[in-house]
Amino acid sequence: MEGQSKTEQPQVKDEKAKAETNTVEEEAYFYHPLQISGGAVETLDEKEVENLRAEIEQKMQEIMQILDEETLQLSEFLMEEKKLTVELCTYLRHVLKKLHISFNIPPKSIPLREKTRKVVLNEECHLILMYEKGEVDSMFLAEYPPEIVMAVLWRVLPELAKAITIYRKKITTRVNFFGKLRKQLKNIFKAIATGKKENIDTEEETFDAIKQALEDKSEQ
Repeated sequence: MEGQSKTEQPQVKDEKAKAETNTVEEEAYFYHPLQISGGAVETLDEKEVENLRAEIEQKMQEIMQILDEETLQLSEFLMEEKKLTVELCTYLRHVLKKLHISFNIPPKSIPLREKTRKVVLNEECHLILMYEKGEVDSMFLAEYPPEIVMAVLWRVLPELAKAITIYRKKITTRVNFFGKLRKQLKNIFKAIATGKKENIDTEEETFDAIKQALEDKSEQ
């Protein structure tokens, strides 16, 4: 029995090796570029191979057309995004300078690769990044990637709305004060102007009376 088992071991190894070889050949054959329909390439005749080649070329043309269209649209949207980003940040800078405000932004809300300990958007619309290592970056907000610009605006807008509301209330207070003072000064002006007109009329009447008296005396 022991002798028989020893003779059977090489045969088992050979069968195992053949199985592994067949598996490798099947895997290599699976990735053959012409095997699209699932049939064996060796069984295709010349006409079927030609049809398969035409099908591949058609699909390739369709894919290339999609890539061309998407690339064109992508290029247009990238340019439009850059233009809008610059315009938005420019307008924001004018508003911040007018209101004299800046914002402290939570570092975790900004998608940055390096860890920061403080993020500030000042009234010049410069985003200042203070890193934990002590380094500092400061650039116009529009010069940062669009993802960072959007994250900053998303955090700033609610606070900006509050600042504008406060500023509007200050303007309203001044307007109300100016309106009341204007009304009072207008009444004073009318009173002064009316009194001045009455004085002028009295002087003219006196002058006319004197003139008439002199004329009557000369006729006598």
